[in-house]
Amino acid sequence: MSGARGKALALLPAAALAALLLTGCGSHSGAAGPAGPGSTSPTPAASELAHMQKLVDDADSAAAVADSDAAADR
Repeated sequence: MSGARGKALALLPAAALAALLLTGCGSHSGAAGPAGPGSTSPTPAASELAHMQKLVDDADSAAAVADSDAAADR
C-alpha cells in the first residue's frame, strides 16, 4: 500500500469525528427560540446513536488497517 493512501486512511477517523460533530451541531433549527438557562439538548433517537456508533466503529477499523499497513511498510 502506498504511503499516501496509508496517510489518507489514517486521517479517516478524524474526518469521521468532524463530520459527526458538524452533523450533530447543525441539525437543530432555531424555530423553538433561543435556549434559555438550564435548558438541555434533545436526546438523539436510538437509530441516530446506532448510526453514529457504526461510523465510529468503521473509523476505528480503518485506523487499525492504516496502522497495520504503515507497520508493514517499515
